[in-house]
Amino acid sequence: MVPLAWAFRLSGHEVTFVAAGSGLAAGDAGLITLDAVPGLTTAHIVAGLAEAVPDHLTSTQNLAAKEMDKLMPLAISIWDRYVDEHVRLAERVRPDLVVYDPMFTAGPLAAAKLGVPCVAHAFGIVRFRPEHFQEPPANAAFVRHGLQVPDRIETIDVAPPSLLEGPPSKWTMRYVPYNGGGVLPDWLLGESDRPRIAVTLGTVVPETHGLGEYTRIIEAAGAVDADFVIATGAEDTSQFGELPPNVRVTGWVPLGALLRGSAAAIHHGGAGTALTCSALGVPQLILPNGADRNINADALSARGGALSMRAEDLDASAIETLLSDHGLRSVAEEVRNEIESLPTPAELVPELEKL
Repeated sequence: MVPLAWAFRLSGHEVTFVAAGSGLAAGDAGLITLDAVPGLTTAHIVAGLAEAVPDHLTSTQNLAAKEMDKLMPLAISIWDRYVDEHVRLAERVRPDLVVYDPMFTAGPLAAAKLGVPCVAHAFGIVRFRPEHFQEPPANAAFVRHGLQVPDRIETIDVAPPSLLEGPPSKWTMRYVPYNGGGVLPDWLLGESDRPRIAVTLGTVVPETHGLGEYTRIIEAAGAVDADFVIATGAEDTSQFGELPPNVRVTGWVPLGALLRGSAAAIHHGGAGTALTCSALGVPQLILPNGADRNINADALSARGGALSMRAEDLDASAIETLLSDHGLRSVAEEVRNEIESLPTPAELVPELEKL
């Protein structure tokens, strides 16, 4: 949501994020941010979801787009415990428009209490329909506050139409990668005789699953004539032992900056990572491991711009295919051009002002 928030600010509007946990990173983008649930972490949220959702819906192999209709009401009801504090802060801010995460009831509920319009801001390829709020247990917060679920809520899609199932929403916005800021290390701008491959498992997987999946990637990387940059964050990486000479492990660097000099990327299939690669035309090898990541991997591989496999099946030959397959690179360029043809956040602001 940060690029759209910047666009609102540059048009002269006030913007306030009401968030919690990792969402407070919006404050690092120079945006006013309020902490609705102090102390909440992503690990807490994921643990609550894992406890309540049936195994067949969280399985790495089984979660597919059709399962979202079953998963979403459960997820919404689990996160209901965080809704009221978000709404309380929203009432104090008194916005004229609410732009919200479509998985979280707080946005449309706050808008209903304040009598203002709201719009859902998609965060990836998966599509969440406002109808998910209509039935129990997802509608619990509306019932608790004595309000009706809105009959219709418009959505801003951020994935290009060729990656989405069904017709596009009223608004489809260009995906502008925001991966945080930072001082870039000198080596990131250096020249190399070999292609560079960016590797990341995102922010959630290392926190909830550990760093074990990186080990398989490192083992395969040693046999490939390429340079690998593994961005793991600040976790202890001593478990990797001695690294092959072509592998560099680093803390977080802005993903877009890392990808701009990379020939390809290997990642977990998270929405932000997948769409950042797509926006920059970078071929992808995806190792999905649950949540929406299987759906993202399926959409990108069906489009022809990515390979997808289980982490345990990864080997050097798969990485070499990632680097040499001209079809992958051609489709990745097509998707990048499609994204660049869409309206920018700045172009969308006047449309949202009409609400």
